[in-house]
Amino acid sequence: RFWRESKWNRPDLPVVGVSFFEAEAYARWRGRQLPTEEQWERAARGVDGREYPWGGTFDQTKCNTSEIGEKRTTRVNRYPEGVSPSGCYDMAGNVWEWTDSWYDKDRRVLRGGSWFDHRDDTRCATRFRIHPSFRVNLVGFRCARTVK
Repeated sequence: RFWRESKWNRPDLPVVGVSFFEAEAYARWRGRQLPTEEQWERAARGVDGREYPWGGTFDQTKCNTSEIGEKRTTRVNRYPEGVSPSGCYDMAGNVWEWTDSWYDKDRRVLRGGSWFDHRDDTRCATRFRIHPSFRVNLVGFRCARTVK
């Protein structure tokens, strides 16, 4: 339902409103995979275990969270100062991201927080869970390279 709305669907915005199954199918089609929860966290925190991708203190100028009041997703490269040690954009805020990990027998793990969430929900260690068929404008995904 978000694909026809320019507020949510532009080439420079993260894809939202896709279920886990759709995100997984796209990743497979591209010869990639969704990251596991562990892969996602390593890409966000680096090897030094940062609280946020840029360090230990929240900085609203480095990510899209409720603190900035944007009330929507922002272009993926808008916050270059918020890039993780692995070179990944938007590991804090913008959209919750599907992972290839189960939270329990019925729900998948989401990581990263979104534009709607408070800074505490965008820490690198924060996790959330929802049913894999769920679709909303707070949830998107990123692909990981397939390990051969």
